[in-house]
Amino acid sequence: MRSYERILSAVLTIALALTTSACTDRDQADGESDAATYRAVAADVSGRTPVQTIQVLTKTAAEDPRWFEQARLIVESWQRAGIPAELLAVRGAEVVRRAFTSKNFDTSLLVYGPMPDRLDPDNILSKFTSARSGVSGSNISGYRNAEYDALYHAQQLAMNEADRVAAVKKAQKLLYEQQPARPFAHPVVGGAYRSDRWDGIQQALGYPVFNIWNSIGATPKTGKRILVVGSISEPLSLNPVALETPAAQLLLSHIYDSLVRIGPEGEVRNWAAKSVQVNGTRVTAKLRSGMRFSDGHPVTATDVAFTIRYLIDKKSPLFAQKLTAVRDVRATGDSVEITLAKPSPSFVSTVLAQLPILPEHVWEKVAHPAKFANDVPVGSGPFVFASRKLGAEIRFTANKEHFSAPKIDGLVMIVLGSFDAEVGGLAQGDLDMLGDVQSVAQLASVRNKSGITVLSAESFGWGGLHYNMRKEPFDDRHFRRALSFLIPVRDIINVVLDGQGKPAGSPIASSLTKWHDPSLGPFPYDMRAAMKELREAGYVFDRRGVLYFPTARDDKRLRDNNVPT
Repeated sequence: MRSYERILSAVLTIALALTTSACTDRDQADGESDAATYRAVAADVSGRTPVQTIQVLTKTAAEDPRWFEQARLIVESWQRAGIPAELLAVRGAEVVRRAFTSKNFDTSLLVYGPMPDRLDPDNILSKFTSARSGVSGSNISGYRNAEYDALYHAQQLAMNEADRVAAVKKAQKLLYEQQPARPFAHPVVGGAYRSDRWDGIQQALGYPVFNIWNSIGATPKTGKRILVVGSISEPLSLNPVALETPAAQLLLSHIYDSLVRIGPEGEVRNWAAKSVQVNGTRVTAKLRSGMRFSDGHPVTATDVAFTIRYLIDKKSPLFAQKLTAVRDVRATGDSVEITLAKPSPSFVSTVLAQLPILPEHVWEKVAHPAKFANDVPVGSGPFVFASRKLGAEIRFTANKEHFSAPKIDGLVMIVLGSFDAEVGGLAQGDLDMLGDVQSVAQLASVRNKSGITVLSAESFGWGGLHYNMRKEPFDDRHFRRALSFLIPVRDIINVVLDGQGKPAGSPIASSLTKWHDPSLGPFPYDMRAAMKELREAGYVFDRRGVLYFPTARDDKRLRDNNVPT
């Protein structure tokens, strides 16, 4: 990172820290004395085991000061309560590796962006199902609950909307009560672009600025024909089969077509399919004619059928679980017929809208896709891969033969060391667009700058903590709830996010009015309730304030997890 970036990040971190120290909630400022009042104190702790120091996994202050500050506030709140805690700040790629790949963490601060597929509750709820709780699954917390699984499947298979809404709300309530994760904010998010250079940019649900619709719709106002986009991260791989997060899919969706896409306003649009019909358990998609992969081969229904089978057979981290309902898939002429085990009202919007169409003639030769770099991706999308310099840039050229051809000649994604550097690059004219969606608090420096337009919206994603239920003490519901009662949400929103967000109770945002359960208010900051949870489970403090596990005699923990490690 260049020196001015380090200085800027350091100044921002110090400013946030000073502001936080001056603006803490009164309840939180008095937290240490309140904790002493409500603690269960044992005169004799011989034979007891002290609770180990809990690490909160987060990004570094240099890479993302506000993400780091949220974690710092949480750690300080836990420490005031007597919970031994510390920060584990690493680069963003390492956060992803530990949380999504190896599950090597205690608690992890994560922010789920407003990807279009999260407009449907299935996407969010699926991340807490037992089927995804293994080390390679997307259930970060490792939560396992048979009742929850039944509710999740009930909403998937409901034949009418009222039944589906009821199941979704019951599933939310279980998550709220058992706290495998602690959503604490639905932030107002935004992006920005150089409106003095580009027309055709429209706000879209999800990523407001950088998305496939603006990439193909961007129209030059000047002689500039290449759209330059900044980002603080890049896909770990250009291999769509090995993807682990929807965010990593955004860039690859420029190369690979899907049968349908989620439109700018959240509607399902036919894309590679000119029609999709759903009849009970049968989903039939009819392919557009004339499509070709970037190597010249035609796109056929056989490629689509192959893709579905391949993603299932090879246990694709991002897609295999989404396809568990598929019982058969067949290609006939220009049509693909997918047979599901049971009807699924969300299958088209949450599955078909995401699946990349793979060329069979390329992937049939790949026996071990997890080890396949896919250095030169072959897709049929509106952009064609051109080159990559790892850690620096990725270049694409426009596919002028595509049925929705871009108005530009190409796109370049520049990888930067921090979001502050990204915003600075936009202000200086080095970038045309921000590729990352962030809290609008991080866009203050360019909000009123001539030639730059900022677009923002309340996120239907969420920010919060995942507890790793694969290990103690996080397998104890009382302990998780105690930690959740000690999250300083008002400070996080008012200070770190500049008031740009709403406190969260459920991972499903209140802006998704059909699905959100309004009875589940924001989980409160409550020192007394936190100490009560610990006391009921059998945890005690000694006279110095050290926290100890229950003994066999007084162990009342709710060990509600049995995930194999």
